[in-house]
Amino acid sequence: MRLSLVFPAWCQAFGEFQKVAKSASTFPPLNLALVGALAERWGWEVQLLDGEAESLDLPELVRRIAAFSPDLIGLTATTPFFHAATAAAEEFKRQWDIPVIVGGTHATILREKAFLPSFDYLVIGECERSFPEFLRRFALGERSIDVPGIAHRRGGEVIYRGDAPRLENLDEAPYPARHLLPNEKYVVGTLRGKKQYTSLQMSRGCPYRCVFCANELYGKKPRRRSLENVLGELELVVEEMGIRHVNFVDDTLTAQRDFVLALCDGIQRRGLDFTFEGGTRANLWDRELAARLVECGLIRISFGLETADPAIRKIIRKEVPLESYVESNRINNQLGIETINSVMLGLPGETRESAERTVEFLCHSRDIQHATYGIAVPYPGTELFEMAEKGEHGLKLLTHDFSRYQRYGSATMEVNGLAPAELLRLQQEGLRRIYSCWWRIVPMLKRHGLRAILKPAASALCGRLRLFWSSRG
Repeated sequence: MRLSLVFPAWCQAFGEFQKVAKSASTFPPLNLALVGALAERWGWEVQLLDGEAESLDLPELVRRIAAFSPDLIGLTATTPFFHAATAAAEEFKRQWDIPVIVGGTHATILREKAFLPSFDYLVIGECERSFPEFLRRFALGERSIDVPGIAHRRGGEVIYRGDAPRLENLDEAPYPARHLLPNEKYVVGTLRGKKQYTSLQMSRGCPYRCVFCANELYGKKPRRRSLENVLGELELVVEEMGIRHVNFVDDTLTAQRDFVLALCDGIQRRGLDFTFEGGTRANLWDRELAARLVECGLIRISFGLETADPAIRKIIRKEVPLESYVESNRINNQLGIETINSVMLGLPGETRESAERTVEFLCHSRDIQHATYGIAVPYPGTELFEMAEKGEHGLKLLTHDFSRYQRYGSATMEVNGLAPAELLRLQQEGLRRIYSCWWRIVPMLKRHGLRAILKPAASALCGRLRLFWSSRG
């Protein structure tokens, strides 16, 4: 049996910011690589097509799938790009009578609402307990397959037998089948140059309650792989595949300090030579821990700063003192660690005054050398989405068109009278002020390159000039 796994291209949705988005965000679809590993374990032959990494449009995807001649096609997509997966499935249905199965975060959160006519099966939640049995029965010729965690149709009726149990022992999952991926295409810009990299997940679940995260995806109780299991995957990635940079995609890298320190010991004991990055909370960071991580290859860390307004921080339950960000960034600068601070505009309770407070904080915090400034997105499954639908804290949800659920160039909520156009203006002005600070210019150019920064700026300027001259008749 043959399985084609497809991750459709998605960066074109960012328009003039496409190159910056691609350079900053093109990532290996580990979920598809995991599905591929499960299928190979059951004797299936697997093809994995990453449309974004390989710049494959729909006609090229069709050509490659046709050449492989699969028995089943699998798709995945996050919420803002689910429309791309839907369009791909519709095209596949026009071409062939091959069953299509879809999964991922959007499918898990929206469930039957995401089960559009172009899909034959819908995977909800983690797939390790459900997908192998589905493949076994599919290979036997069954098509109306009752498996917990996977919805299907019977006579036009959606059949779903309930959720499959989560995988409690993460060591039971196979390593993602990275050999199916175009690994040379995954390159990320850092202050130490561009690096070929892969992602790696050591845990699932987050105990924190930030309103903009969908905790139901993996649950609030963290589950962690064993140290030896993680080190085994690292050895495969670094020594056998020759990939020298790893992005640990755990929700909170340093949530369990003892585990991270043991990981450092294991990396050095096995002589693994690579660099890495991850994300954590600024109050779970200190000089001793940071210095130890640097010894083992850490070059970049991300903190979720979100806002400098104390009232909004309370609403979103970001229970980290602002002083922790300043101190943690200062430590990292002294140790040579690149630090990304994620900041959002348009959170519940936002006003022009609170937005100004955040920008002023960033403009006067010289220790914070890099801060993103995205517009808050009310993803389905988050408390933020529920707040916006109910009109709480000044929020008003304006659309269910999920293709517009993006942090740059789009706003899907109004907050305290700040309409999308005003939020976009505040975002552009905030980014200009934040990155007009001289100490941020050089790191930005090192990370993205001069052409990636200037092209969208030039495009925006030309657009404004065209509008100006057309308005003059």
